[in-house]
Amino acid sequence: MSATIETIAPCRKKLRIEVAASRVAGVRAEILQEFRKGAAIPGFRPGKAPEPMVEKRYAAEITKEVQQRLIPDAYRETVKEQKLHVVGMPNVESVENETGKPLVFTATVDTAPEFKLPEYKGIAVKKTETPVLDADVDKTIAGLRDQQADFVDIIGKPVKSGDFAIVNYTGVVEGKPIGELAPEAKTLGEHKEFWLLISADSFMPGFSEQLIGAQVGEKKQVLVTFPADFAVKPLASKPATYFVDITGLKEKQLPEVNDEFAKKLGVDSVEKLKAEISKGLAGEREAQANSELRKQVVDHLLGKVEFDLPEALVAQETKSIVYDLVRENSQRGVGKDVLESKKEEIFGFAAQSAKERLRSSFILGAIAEAEKITVEEAEMEQRIAAMATRYRMPAEKLKAQLDEKGGLGEVEEQILVGKTLDFLIANAKVEVAKA
Repeated sequence: MSATIETIAPCRKKLRIEVAASRVAGVRAEILQEFRKGAAIPGFRPGKAPEPMVEKRYAAEITKEVQQRLIPDAYRETVKEQKLHVVGMPNVESVENETGKPLVFTATVDTAPEFKLPEYKGIAVKKTETPVLDADVDKTIAGLRDQQADFVDIIGKPVKSGDFAIVNYTGVVEGKPIGELAPEAKTLGEHKEFWLLISADSFMPGFSEQLIGAQVGEKKQVLVTFPADFAVKPLASKPATYFVDITGLKEKQLPEVNDEFAKKLGVDSVEKLKAEISKGLAGEREAQANSELRKQVVDHLLGKVEFDLPEALVAQETKSIVYDLVRENSQRGVGKDVLESKKEEIFGFAAQSAKERLRSSFILGAIAEAEKITVEEAEMEQRIAAMATRYRMPAEKLKAQLDEKGGLGEVEEQILVGKTLDFLIANAKVEVAKA
């Protein structure tokens, strides 16, 4: 077997691979015998038909099978012999396979970029340590109180600021139901049993204040104007009339901070609750500080080395990021028209992010190789077990699903990147400052 390699673009090569005629003939003979065993040819029992007759009858199928067996093997052998670091799948473009001649095919492949690693030990980074104060613990407890709050009916009193009014409403703009002008925002035009916090920044500017002083059972007409930058474009800058029926009124009652409150949260006393909160906040801030250290290390490395990237990988990573961005924004309630209007902006951000991700991945991979950083089986099992706990499913089932979808490699890469970054931080010059 012989091969020639042509560089046709940065990180892209064309391979011309030739498999010797003798090897092709040997494989074809083996396949012919396999076909002969099951050949259904009139006048002959299975396995007894003459080889020339079987060859003639199944020529196309045999040729196809020869290519399916030889091309992948020849490609892998060439990649190994030429020590090519291929990323992605090859694109086989042409095949020459005539009887008695060598099998010749070409394949275009993307290869990992070649670059010289910058100095990666002793990177100067700054770590900000933020102590946990009593005010931080109190703020967390306030949030927990809010989560444990009860809502009780207000009887015989008018709506006031801070109450929760339960309302039914319908809205019109320019004499038409809002749902007709903006079908994607139906709940903005009509809603039943809607809990409305009576506050200046609740729902939309100027809405809830117009209900102050009203009584349960009263009907109100509310006039508002949608902001100029309103996300639902058909409604931007337009005045609207809402017809509101107040069906209920509630106030929030916060629980007292005592041992009973702590026990509801799984802790014996308030003091232990505060200690647990302080410990948790300290862990979060340490994780955040370490995350910032990792970012500084990556940013430093990205600024020290430049290289081209495989176009196919960039396109694939960009597509993945765009998908994630669209999904996240859709879950946040951003309409399709808004996403469409920002298509170029989203794509530009995704393309830039994709390049940075890939560049950092190649650099960290090269450092891991240079320092012989690897992932142990026990580390894989530990990570999968943690993921399984988060997803509330058996670890073996999750591992099988990852294996089926080709996701184990991604898990391994995540661990390897983490270990490499830990190595770089351990060998960095860390300047510690207090916030």
